[in-house]
Amino acid sequence: MPEPRAPTFRRLVAWQVNSTSDVLRRGAALWLRREHDISLVECRTLELIEFMQPVRLRDVAAESAADKAQVSRIVSALVRRGLVVRQAFAGDARSARLELSEPGAEMCRRLAASGEARDRLLRAAIGEAEAAQMLRALAAVKASAMRLVDEEESLQRPRPS
Repeated sequence: MPEPRAPTFRRLVAWQVNSTSDVLRRGAALWLRREHDISLVECRTLELIEFMQPVRLRDVAAESAADKAQVSRIVSALVRRGLVVRQAFAGDARSARLELSEPGAEMCRRLAASGEARDRLLRAAIGEAEAAQMLRALAAVKASAMRLVDEEESLQRPRPS
């Protein structure tokens, strides 16, 4: 009896990258919850606020490419935990300025230090030269994928009559 053939999609670059990304994301989510009692999306939002502060919610949503309502729920959770401070934005009653509280700033410092330690473990698996080569290859794949997205989006636009 012939050996069953693996599905074609498993040979595709996109599937390999997505599969690896899924494993990395799941591992990071578990590690963040265990080590810092924070979710992956909370971590990313907290770090975006740190980078952009003082910042409006809509700018955090735009930078994270996420739905504003979802980012609002995440920010509300961070405010309840005392990691983010929300204050009225001068000149715009509908908006608020977001900044890290001192506990939020400390959380970001701990996240950065432990994230770098975790990254060193991943890099050690392949070595620095291979890690640098992999990052260049991923950048090239991403650029190519972005061109494909642009092409697909242009095909979706209605044609002038």
